[in-house]
Amino acid sequence: MKFELNQIIEILDNKPVILSTNIRLLTPCTDFYSLARDYIESQTDYEFVQRHQYSGYRIKSNKRLRYKIVLIPQQEKLIICSDLESDTPSKLFPYLWETVISNLDELHSFFQNWGVK
Repeated sequence: MKFELNQIIEILDNKPVILSTNIRLLTPCTDFYSLARDYIESQTDYEFVQRHQYSGYRIKSNKRLRYKIVLIPQQEKLIICSDLESDTPSKLFPYLWETVISNLDELHSFFQNWGVK
């Protein structure tokens, strides 16, 4: 989940004094990115790889192998690029397929099918 933190601060005697703090939930939906990472990291044969703005996973035993799965968080959804075939080939990773996750059932369904491979 993401939050926005707003504070009103006044300077008194050259010292900042917090007058009020407001915390607002930015995305009311479940954090699909964190749930997906938790699932993948529970599989012992994958390792996390962070490059530029993408986080992905590859098989630990093959360092030269490309990403096996890439997670791209969006405002209200998660785009997963993986080797699980879908209707949409990935534009960023031409050897992977895109799946858009916008609810918890889709996330569970994706990982049930992805785990079969």
